[in-house]
Amino acid sequence: MKRFCQPIQTHESSSKLSRCRQLLRSKRLGFALTGLLAFWVVLLSACQTPEIKPLEIVTGDTCVRCKAPITEKHFAAEFVTKDRFVRKFDDISCLVQHAAKVGKNNIAAYYVADFPSQKWLKAEEAYFVQSDQISTPKNSGILAFKDEAQAKTLASQYQAKLVKFSDLIK
Repeated sequence: MKRFCQPIQTHESSSKLSRCRQLLRSKRLGFALTGLLAFWVVLLSACQTPEIKPLEIVTGDTCVRCKAPITEKHFAAEFVTKDRFVRKFDDISCLVQHAAKVGKNNIAAYYVADFPSQKWLKAEEAYFVQSDQISTPKNSGILAFKDEAQAKTLASQYQAKLVKFSDLIK
C-alpha cells in the first residue's frame, strides 16, 4: 500500500491518486464483506437447535415425581422439556405419571435406561416388558430393553407382556 499511496510529486498525480483510492475502496469493501459474512455465520449458528441429550444419573439425583433417590440406573428414565429442562425418574412409571401432568406437548424427548447395559436410549425405540412379578422401585414392573430378543426372553420367563412406549404414555 505504501508504494501506491506515497506523496505524489509528478504530473501523473491524478492517475496514481485514482489507483490509491481504488485500492482503499477495494480494501474497505473486503472488510465490509468479511464483516457481513461473519455476521451471517454467527446469526445462523445461533439459530441452530442444540441436540437434545439425556443427562447421566449421578449420586444425589432424586426422582422428580416421588423424591426418592435414584440408586439403580437400570430402572431410571428421563424426559427433556421443550424449554430444555431435564426431569429424572427412578422408575418408568414415575416418568409416565409426571409426563401426563406436564403434558406431552411440552416434552421434547423421552429416554429410558436399557435394563442390561444401563445405557440411555430413546423411549420410542425401546421394547418394554411389564409384569407384576418384576420388582422395580415403584413396583410398576416395567423394564426397558434396546434388544427385542432380550425383551421377549424376559417376558416369557415372567409371564409378562411386551408393550410399546405409546401404550404407556397414553
